[in-house]
Amino acid sequence: MKTFTGFPAYPEKTRQTLSAGGCPDHGFTVVELLVVLGTVAMLALVLVPALASTKVDTWRLQCQSNLKQLQVGFQLFARDHNDMFPPAGDQTLSGRQLAWDAYIHHYFGDTNSDASWSFGIMFASPSAAAAGVGVASPTMQKIEVCPADRFPKVSWITEPPAAALRSYAMNSVGPNWGTQYEVNTQNGTYPLPDLNQPGYHGVGIWWMTSTLFPDWDAKGYKSSVVKDPGGTILLCEETGGQQCMGNTWTCVCNGPETAAGGSANGNLFQIDTTSIPQNPAGAAGVNQGELLYNAHWGRFNYAFHDGHVAALKIEQTVGTGTISAPKGMWTVTPGD
Repeated sequence: MKTFTGFPAYPEKTRQTLSAGGCPDHGFTVVELLVVLGTVAMLALVLVPALASTKVDTWRLQCQSNLKQLQVGFQLFARDHNDMFPPAGDQTLSGRQLAWDAYIHHYFGDTNSDASWSFGIMFASPSAAAAGVGVASPTMQKIEVCPADRFPKVSWITEPPAAALRSYAMNSVGPNWGTQYEVNTQNGTYPLPDLNQPGYHGVGIWWMTSTLFPDWDAKGYKSSVVKDPGGTILLCEETGGQQCMGNTWTCVCNGPETAAGGSANGNLFQIDTTSIPQNPAGAAGVNQGELLYNAHWGRFNYAFHDGHVAALKIEQTVGTGTISAPKGMWTVTPGD
């Protein structure tokens, strides 16, 4: 049997410390403490941006998932309507209206009647519902809002009765009122503009009619007009202070950027460079696209006609055009 024969040949002070059950008598110096603090600070500098990036990536993935699901709704609608897309909106002089999400609501488990959608606004909760106006299904409430779209809205949308919000719009026929968006139906004949003309964009047609009720059979474009499905935008991110589900304002996006000088038309673009901060107490909504663009770290998410979704800088989408007069992915014309 082995027996204990004593401590190894440690210095006397060390042997005394160890025999007392302790460790060598040694504390932090100021230099060592500063090294530790500096290391912690460096780790924080590395980890905090990484954590922020993770949050942004999560928002982006969820937003892209939303757009993919909505694009499927468009495909299903076209399948059931002789290969025709829904219009971006149909608005009457009586104030009743339908937006693109109203036309596809049945494909997302929404059981509201068509009549409830024609009020042009859907509520977010049963307690907020007014007579005759529906509460949007949980699925639609989830997939129509980008998780990064957390900016102040006008009070009449967010306070009871709270509306269901929306962050997306159809790529419009173009930026000119009366000929490209908010086009007169001409007594229900629905004269679709030729998208192959210079300055014309996508399939998001917004109708204006003098009838009392909007038309669930309002005409849209056939999918055959899109010659490059993988290179043509169907839906894009567009957010503002008063954009709500079912409403024609704002059902279309006229392009990536404008300097509209604070006019209402600026809300129909992804970014209005002259936009001011939203006043929640005010009645008018302002363009919040630049806030969303920055929240995505300089990207917008886009859904294309072939079903894929991409996060792109706005400069990547305009082809041979410019940010204020885009071509490229904004038009149905291939290769421009």
